[in-house]
Amino acid sequence: MAMQVDLELKKAFQELQVKMVTSTQQIKVSDAQIDQLKRSIKHSELVEHEIGALPDSTRLYEGVGRMFILQPHDSIKKNLANKKKGAEEKIKNLETSKSYLEKSIKESEDNLRELVMSKQQNR
Repeated sequence: MAMQVDLELKKAFQELQVKMVTSTQQIKVSDAQIDQLKRSIKHSELVEHEIGALPDSTRLYEGVGRMFILQPHDSIKKNLANKKKGAEEKIKNLETSKSYLEKSIKESEDNLRELVMSKQQNR
């Protein structure tokens, strides 16, 4: 009987370890993506600020692939705003998935603690 309990606990610990490793890796990837998106937002804000300081008669070009296209001020400002909005939405989604992963890890740890406690009480 004691040997079976040890195998059950061993299996539960192994499953928790695998879950912890994969979840931790996913959390690190999410953090890196969030940092990159925050840098993108900051870049867009800086460009938007610099464009706002230019007179309307200034010709502005937007990079598209390997070339630059003449664009009106409003178009460039709208593209920058859309880029910021998209990045903020992605950050929100990544934060949600990150919190889900953290909650999932905590629940697994709690379940394992309960299993250990129940096995100790049965002895």
